[in-house]
Amino acid sequence: MSRSKVLFYTHGLVDGGAERLWACLASAFADRGYPTIFAQDFEADENRANVNERVRLVTFASGHLSSVWFLAMLLRAEKPDVALSAVGGSNLKLLLACAIARSGTIPIVSYHGAREYTTGWLSYISYLGLPVMSRVARRTIAVSEGLRWKLINLWHAAPAKVITILNPVFFPDSAPVPTAAELQQRDDVILSVGRLVNEKDFVTLIRAFAALKRPNAKLVILGKGEQHERLEAEVARHGLQARVEFPGYSKEPWDTYRRARLFVSSSISEPFGNVIVEAMAHGLPVVATACAGPKEILRDGEFGEIVPMQDPAALAAAMQRALEVPVDPMRQRRRADDFSFAVRVPVYEALIREVLAEASPAAVTGPVNTDRSRRPAS
Repeated sequence: MSRSKVLFYTHGLVDGGAERLWACLASAFADRGYPTIFAQDFEADENRANVNERVRLVTFASGHLSSVWFLAMLLRAEKPDVALSAVGGSNLKLLLACAIARSGTIPIVSYHGAREYTTGWLSYISYLGLPVMSRVARRTIAVSEGLRWKLINLWHAAPAKVITILNPVFFPDSAPVPTAAELQQRDDVILSVGRLVNEKDFVTLIRAFAALKRPNAKLVILGKGEQHERLEAEVARHGLQARVEFPGYSKEPWDTYRRARLFVSSSISEPFGNVIVEAMAHGLPVVATACAGPKEILRDGEFGEIVPMQDPAALAAAMQRALEVPVDPMRQRRRADDFSFAVRVPVYEALIREVLAEASPAAVTGPVNTDRSRRPAS
């Protein structure tokens, strides 16, 4: 039985969690035998290594309007069965391109952030236009129940067509998991990973670290972004220059997870949190703020401590407890395995079968499970 042709589209392979996911997901589909195309507006190499040689990579190297046209011509020429877009304005551009191409390609759009609309006018339109866009797209994917709730209740997306698929998260199958004793013997290295932007609220993390009663502890923040200078100034204000590191973005952060003792997420908006899963895959304890994604991953505190947002004192106290009280690293890894590609990619496959069956009921059959419970989350 021949596999459906699938196209993945986003603005570029930059250093974001959604972009990393889209690259890894395209590669996973190609590895499973699907003819796979990955289209991007501009050249970027931060996540280029996650697109494997089985994926045909197409770069338009053009602005928004030209990208819509080139994407439409690509759809008309290649006639993929399904096209999936990710991140803000890319969703709008895919739907416009499908309307121009008239290739019969079924569009599926996805939203990965509760505050993506703040990143530019096109992203804002893609949220403001959800009442129409969610009806034009065959499905709209939200990466957590909390985000799905917001898309429906705040942005008025069509409830029946918005589904939740919790992210598949790539981590090496060979990622070593320490014993509890080995973890306790590590240096007090506290790790956080994410773009240096307001939503990640690394200012609160730095202030919490300054209040931590562990004089030999070190804080490592992996990522790059517009707030680098502000964060360095905050570090200097607390006299922590010798204890806080900003190594930049890492395409392969696994060695840093292997030397860390604790992972912290201080975000004020985190619809999912791929890096939390990556940390748990390496057996690390987790402290996170009460955003929708981390709460779902950690099951409201079952697999890590959850604290209020923008509360340095509460965050510092939770970090102190996490460093003092051992966890079971294998239990953390087993929870991370719930989000492995082996578990989550079949959910995307089932969705594709489902939308193709709707388009041609006699052609494709098969159930789909897309985590559709409608419990709201903050």
